[in-house]
This record gives sequence, C-alpha cells and structure tokens, in this order.
Amino acid sequence: MPHDGTHDSPAALLPLLRTSVDRLLATAAALSDEEVRAPSLLPGWTRAHLLTHVARSADSRNRLLTSARSGIDLPQYADEAQREWEIEEGAGRSAAVLLDDVDTALRRFLAAAGDHPDDAWEVPVRWLGSGLRPVRGAVGSMLREVEVHHTDLATGHGPADWPAFFVARELETTVRKLGGNPDAPSMTLCADEDRVVRLVGDGRGPRVTGPAAELLGWLTGRTDGGALTVEPPGSLPAPPSWRT
Repeated sequence: MPHDGTHDSPAALLPLLRTSVDRLLATAAALSDEEVRAPSLLPGWTRAHLLTHVARSADSRNRLLTSARSGIDLPQYADEAQREWEIEEGAGRSAAVLLDDVDTALRRFLAAAGDHPDDAWEVPVRWLGSGLRPVRGAVGSMLREVEVHHTDLATGHGPADWPAFFVARELETTVRKLGGNPDAPSMTLCADEDRVVRLVGDGRGPRVTGPAAELLGWLTGRTDGGALTVEPPGSLPAPPSWRT
C-alpha cells in the first residue's frame, strides 16, 4: 500500500533519522583529506561541499526549531546567497574538521528535535523558498537530506540502501510534487512492492515499473533508471531536475 502518513510524526521519524545519521557519519569518518576533495555526484560540488551543506542544513533546521519554541522570528536562512556562501566557505577544510562539523551539527539537531515540545510541532516558521510552514517538516526533510546526500557522496550508498519507510514516504511526496510541475512528463508509475498506479500529469504517457527505491532514485536523478521497465518499450521519460 502507498505511504499514508500514519506514522509520519516527528517522534516516529526521529529513530530512523538517528540511524541514517550514524550511517552517514561512519562514511564521512572513513574519508581522507584527498577523498573529501574528490567530486560528489552533484555537479560542481566536492564531497567537502556536500558535507558542509549537510552540516549547515542541520543548523538551519535547528534555527527553525528554536524559532518555534521561542516565538522569535528566525528564518531558515537569510536568503539563498547566505546558504551558498556558507557552503563555499566551508568546503576547503580538512576531512577531520569536516567530520567534526557535520557530527556536531547533526547531533545538535537530533537533540533539539528530541526535546521539542509536542505542542509546538505545528508552529509555522519561515522556510527558505517556501514561506511559512509548520516546523514539523524539519525532521522529515532532514532525513531526506541525510539519505539522499549520503548517496551523493559517491561512496557506494545507493537507493537500494535507503530505508523502506523513507522510500515509501518520499515516493509519495515526489509524485505529488511532480503532479504540480508543468515540466513533468505525463506517465504512470507503479512500484513492484505495492502495484499501486501513480499518475503524473494525465497519465497518458508510458508506464514505468520497478522496485520503489529504483523509481525514487530515478525520479530524483540519483540513478539512470536502468533497473526500470518502460511500457510500451522505449526510452524513459525525462523527469524535471530535483533538489532536496
């Protein structure tokens, strides 16, 4: 069955996020100074850029939690320029410093989320690019950042390693966003695990089937879709670019 959000509360997602954080940090801890200078899967970014981005993403969500608890207006970032500057500023550091930074930032976020009052998760806060939205999204979006960018480190962590609950959750979210994107091609998606038909656009395009993780990996640009089947036979549609 498709993901229905029943267990989608921040409290339910936190244990999954803790495990994902531990896995990412174990990968980061194994990288040498030379290896953090190597390209990531994201164009123009090294692994150092990516680790810096994850650390600052955690800090930005920590600000949102603080804003929700205190009532002080603390936006996620001042603007996109600040976000990009912070990533570039931190990308030249050594592997050890990068590891300490991302470890500290992620642990700090986990602690703040774990202590967040139950009655404060619906408080609206200012997200970059999307205005006021409930702070409850901080945990789920942090999980997305950690899992997808772990893959972007290009160290072997791929969609097949993504937790099944995360895959189900993100597949539904991604398909829903595609439905509102005029650049998305018309198609039908069907995961092997549940055989639920998911329409994008008017659904008159090709039918794409395969494991849910492979569908999500392809839709998010993390795989080429080689493990998927297209009916009628032909090339896969071209999903619009995706970002976390």
